[in-house]
Amino acid sequence: MIYLFSYGTLQDKDIQEQLFHRPLIGKPDLLLGFELSHKKAYGQYPVISKADVSSSISGIRYEISLEELHQVDAYEGEEYVRILTKLQSGKEAWVYVEK
Repeated sequence: MIYLFSYGTLQDKDIQEQLFHRPLIGKPDLLLGFELSHKKAYGQYPVISKADVSSSISGIRYEISLEELHQVDAYEGEEYVRILTKLQSGKEAWVYVEK
């Protein structure tokens, strides 16, 4: 089971349909120790970066396949790096952060 934590455009149902040909089902969760960066990927998309432990980012935790994770890699592009982290729920999830 692979989890993906989304704090941005991957929460959009139209983008999910384009990428995965299905809507994703997710649950709200929190990413602890990160904050929204002042930088924007490709000049317009939100980016998060490591911060102190009191910081957090709210988002959605989705269950996806390994093949779908690779599709997300291509979608996110070179402005992000994918890391594995633990969410407030205790689940480990992949998240795309500032490169």
